[in-house]
Amino acid sequence: MSRGIWINDTTFHHFAEPEQRGLAEHIATRARSGDFGTFFGLLPNPDPVLKRCGKDMSAYRELAADAHVKGCLRRRRGALKALERGFDRAPTTGRAAVPARVMKSLEAIFADLPIGDFIGQSLDGSFYGYAPFELLWAAVAGQRGGFRVPSDIVAKPSEWFGFDDDNQLRFRSRANQLTGEELPERKFLLVRNGATYQNPYGEPDLASVFWPTTFKRGGLKFWVTFTEKYGTPWAVGKLPRTATPADHAQMVERLDRMVQDAVASIPDDGSVELLTVGTSANAELYEKLLHFCRSEVSIALLGNNQSIEATANLASAKAAQDVEAALRDADAGVAAAALTQLARWIVDVNWGPETPAPVYGLWEQEEVDDKQAKRDEVLTKAGAKFTRRYFMDAYHLDDQHLAPEADPAAPGAGPAADPQFAEGDGASPDQAALDQAIDQLPADALNRAMRALLQPALDAIQAGQGYDQVQQALADAFPKMDASELEQLMTRAFFVADLWGAGHARND
Repeated sequence: MSRGIWINDTTFHHFAEPEQRGLAEHIATRARSGDFGTFFGLLPNPDPVLKRCGKDMSAYRELAADAHVKGCLRRRRGALKALERGFDRAPTTGRAAVPARVMKSLEAIFADLPIGDFIGQSLDGSFYGYAPFELLWAAVAGQRGGFRVPSDIVAKPSEWFGFDDDNQLRFRSRANQLTGEELPERKFLLVRNGATYQNPYGEPDLASVFWPTTFKRGGLKFWVTFTEKYGTPWAVGKLPRTATPADHAQMVERLDRMVQDAVASIPDDGSVELLTVGTSANAELYEKLLHFCRSEVSIALLGNNQSIEATANLASAKAAQDVEAALRDADAGVAAAALTQLARWIVDVNWGPETPAPVYGLWEQEEVDDKQAKRDEVLTKAGAKFTRRYFMDAYHLDDQHLAPEADPAAPGAGPAADPQFAEGDGASPDQAALDQAIDQLPADALNRAMRALLQPALDAIQAGQGYDQVQQALADAFPKMDASELEQLMTRAFFVADLWGAGHARND
């Protein structure tokens, strides 16, 4: 309700509204909250595994040395680096088109950068929660206005950095370990996984495999010990009661040599017995523990355990493949967002923040439909002509990869343009006679012949429900088109024309 006072019956004076503060600023901040855990210094990493173990990020780096964990990490890196990548040229709704000169410059800049290595290393943001990359900028010679571009992207260890109360990345330098050093703008490209205001460090995927890998290592150690202890039968030596301690020590020494060399010498009144201690069931307990831990690691890093389960079938393998594809697309989105941010920074530095910047993307290369390609080839040989738009939509081609269509009205356009012949003063008597003979061909016979020829094509068009279905139906109907009657009529006409031409030549 408006605040004010009526001066008279018709005039209302409005009081000045108090300024609403804080709409564009944070009100709930760490500095004003009741949480007294962050009075000074950088924010601690809230990762529960690292807090409970009292370790830093190096604990996760040690996990990458495990054979199974490393295999899962390499699998995700390989799937991500196998994707096609590049800028999205087509402007989307609500986004202005990028100028051609800007797009061309960005493509040249990115071509000189190790984008493939960056995409592979960007997964460290998912594995460790966050991954900082330092940009090295350089001035380009010969460009006006100080044209600057990044010359390299270098991954830096995550444990060298932290976040302040404003969730800004800071460098833990030797001179400032407590609060860290403030970093310049557009200097560090940060890749994070599931970061929030409460947890700017992100959620590391390796945190969920820490305990399974630790238990697997412990189980493997006990399994090896069990195998060494109970895998070989025990050699038991028997001596008479009158044997002295020296005799027992000598027997033990001989048995030890027997285990190594399978040869032993014992007294006449002694004996050796081999005892088997332990069963396969005891060993299976360790094996089940190892398989369980491996399965947990696979589920955490790949989203499934079908790659290590012997009971996997075709259906479960297909479902697992779909899950891994979804995980790969999520990783691709993180890497693409970072590269899009890099492109935005390059545009801001060199062309200004008002210039539109393109979006970087990663996608899977689609296979060309071989059946559709063969069908289009048959139709092309039959006389069909496809437009550039058809090839772009049907085969997902870029506009720049296709030659422009020739203008039919342009001079020298080639076969697309209708040839124009000089008009004569009048038709010759011979040509007039031939035209008259053609006109005398029975119209009903011509209509019947054309109907028989085109009927399969007309039926295909009427039965089709879409452009692609009509094309396929026309290709299928082409062998069924009957041209026999039309061929007979045309043969008669050509025969008359040949006779007329031969007779006219003899008269001349």
